[in-house]
Amino acid sequence: MGNEKIDRLDLQFEHFQKALARLKEALAEDESSFVRDSIIKRFEVTFEMAWKTMFRYLIDKGEKIAPKAWDVIPVAFQSLLIADAQLWDQMRTYRNDTSHEYNELRAIELSAYIRSHAVQAFDAFLAEMQKRP
Repeated sequence: MGNEKIDRLDLQFEHFQKALARLKEALAEDESSFVRDSIIKRFEVTFEMAWKTMFRYLIDKGEKIAPKAWDVIPVAFQSLLIADAQLWDQMRTYRNDTSHEYNELRAIELSAYIRSHAVQAFDAFLAEMQKRP
């Protein structure tokens, strides 16, 4: 049963790593409205895979938390999985906003935010997870 938990964490972490790699592929392209939409969608998926990896890791360590990003992020911060809970909460807000409406100016703003803040946060989380047993 213990191996099942580890396997689920490993699988979730692998999904996160793949999503982040795909996000970086989109970010490497010249920006157009099509590429911007790809960046935003890949950000959404990467964010989902990241917080679900945090959840899986924390559950395996004995934390009792609901499987919701707004519950997981503060505990991930307290557990030093992430360095900036406010940044991750902002990412959560952006992720939620993008799934409810489309606004061209907001899409441009979000794409810039992903380039300047989100990818670095994802990379830092990746590095932290790679250090942990």
